[in-house]
Amino acid sequence: MSDSDRDAKKIKTAILLLAHGAPNSVDDIPLYLKNIRGGTESSPDVIQLIQDRYKAIGGSSPLLEITLAQANALQDLLDQDNNDFKVYVGMRNWSPYIRDVIAECLKDGVERFVTLCLAPQYSKWSTERYLSSFNEALEKCSAPNVETKLISSWADHPGLIDAFVEKYNAAIELVGENGKHSIHTIFTAHSIPAESLDYGDPYAEEYEKTVQEIVSRVHPENWYRAYQSQGMIPVPWLGPTVEETLDQIAKSGGKKVLIMPVGFVCDHIEILYDIDIAFKEYALSKNLELYRTDSLNTSPAFIQALAEVVWGHLV
Repeated sequence: MSDSDRDAKKIKTAILLLAHGAPNSVDDIPLYLKNIRGGTESSPDVIQLIQDRYKAIGGSSPLLEITLAQANALQDLLDQDNNDFKVYVGMRNWSPYIRDVIAECLKDGVERFVTLCLAPQYSKWSTERYLSSFNEALEKCSAPNVETKLISSWADHPGLIDAFVEKYNAAIELVGENGKHSIHTIFTAHSIPAESLDYGDPYAEEYEKTVQEIVSRVHPENWYRAYQSQGMIPVPWLGPTVEETLDQIAKSGGKKVLIMPVGFVCDHIEILYDIDIAFKEYALSKNLELYRTDSLNTSPAFIQALAEVVWGHLV
């Protein structure tokens, strides 16, 4: 279905993909960090540190570009049945902001929302904040009674696991002969403040669901769980860190490491800088050779997984 055909037809259902958001350039970083911190300004040192990281990956993040491509691919796949819906993208901390996208959806005549957070593992620290932003936007648009279906967790969805397994197997092939036997696999997810678990946040359990499903399929001989990209606020964060895990592997005599970030579904700063630059440099300092699985991005297996997750809430 072409865009003109879709526009001519009333859009009754919005499939809304929610993501964190990322700055368009290094000049946007002060405001971007202010958004993340709920209106609090970051120090010049922190701003410079984050700007340097973005400069190291080319000056901007591909997050929005990839997320829009995921949305388009999902639209194309679901359009095979010519349904009266449209896939939208809303970001919590940068444009297109969730609040603006909600207004656009309502202007388009949307009567129902199916909302999916593009973080498969539910957390009060992340997912719940996205969904709260969605609900607040509905209220501000005077549409609190519009029909909504919120998909908060899909950590162990079979399609998602299929997509991760495909990337794992491809990475093992690149390692070469006996790759699975010689390599140490580190599964990673974004860290959150440790005290969140004390308040009932199921994030660690959600993370475990994803890891266990992948492990049951690929059977790595040596594998670990770690948390990456700890924040800069001075509180304890979930661990172990990737650096601590690399230390452990080096002490055990390991030589090759494969990092598989299962808490993320596309390339962005936590992948392109934290893993590909910072962790790779740290691994090299420990005489370790570090590899990474490709991100899911717009792989057909991942788009199929998104379609399956969404379709289960469309019917």
